[in-house]
Amino acid sequence: MKTKQAFILALLITILIASNLFLLKEFGKPNRKIVFVTRVIDGDTLELENGQIVRLLNINTPEKNELGYELAREFLKSIENKTVEVEETGTDKYDRTLAKIFNPEYINLELVKKGLAKKFLVQENELKSFADAEKQAIENENGIWKNSPYSNCFTSSVDFKLEIVHLKNSCKRINVQDWHLTDESRKKYIFKSVSLGEVNINSLSGKDNETNLFWSQAQNVWNNDRDTLYLYDSEGKIVNYNSYGY
Repeated sequence: MKTKQAFILALLITILIASNLFLLKEFGKPNRKIVFVTRVIDGDTLELENGQIVRLLNINTPEKNELGYELAREFLKSIENKTVEVEETGTDKYDRTLAKIFNPEYINLELVKKGLAKKFLVQENELKSFADAEKQAIENENGIWKNSPYSNCFTSSVDFKLEIVHLKNSCKRINVQDWHLTDESRKKYIFKSVSLGEVNINSLSGKDNETNLFWSQAQNVWNNDRDTLYLYDSEGKIVNYNSYGY
């Protein structure tokens, strides 16, 4: 009798495990749909057959007239007039659909791997993959990422609470006119004619002096959870890269 009860119990457990695995398999799948891409607008935006505008999630590609704009756009045009898979996650402030695109590779991540996009507002479950992809793209000088002759001269730190970036030049003082500093979004600080040794760059307003420069932003620049500092020379080559929170 005990053997029979044990058998029935084992059978019930097996059925329960199998049903749970089935549910996980069926309902744990990403909510993807098949769509047709009719037009690529730029490196991270496209239009579908039904007129829906889709903004690629987790990334920012260069704007028009910026270095790398055409490269990113040309890469995305490889899926123009083709059927792809889309995984939608919501909408942005412009009412565009935020989505991941697959063909069959994960297009959003491929853009970062090829150095054609920066990571931006990355979803929690994809932080490592996008951070690693960008780091490797920079190290390998893929796409838009070309090392500046001054890339070994600078170190940086970001105090996101005080909204201060600290830059230190270990080489001889350098005139950094037309260099620029950005975060992961499109906020950009452009340097005037300054001979740079060691300096703080404050996000808010103030009067520039030898040790402090002011960005004069109306709101905070640096995210408290995670963000990335990119420092470029006047030719758009990367001088310093500092990612935190990943």
